[in-house]
Amino acid sequence: MQKKTEELIKKFEQDYEINVGVTETLTSWTVFAQIQEKSETGFHTRHIGKRYVTGPNANGKVQIFSDPRNSEAYTVESWGKMELCDEFVEKALARILVDRDAADN
Repeated sequence: MQKKTEELIKKFEQDYEINVGVTETLTSWTVFAQIQEKSETGFHTRHIGKRYVTGPNANGKVQIFSDPRNSEAYTVESWGKMELCDEFVEKALARILVDRDAADN
């Protein structure tokens, strides 16, 4: 993963209070996000994390696990061709925000 992608993740975590972890292997790329929600009292409550999984030979197909404790419950989406893990991370960060907004509503 490129240094600029690592810096993008750090900035994303600070700006949105979402913890993000990335695992890159030869055959798969995984982004794990723990989305926090602000309650009316101002305290943060952790949501169950979301996991996004693809790889260099997945032809843009991404598995999305809404409950990472249940590896059998996932959806598959097409995010377009991604040749580098860095491209996947950028798309995953954008998707994390969409998922966070959906959880807040």
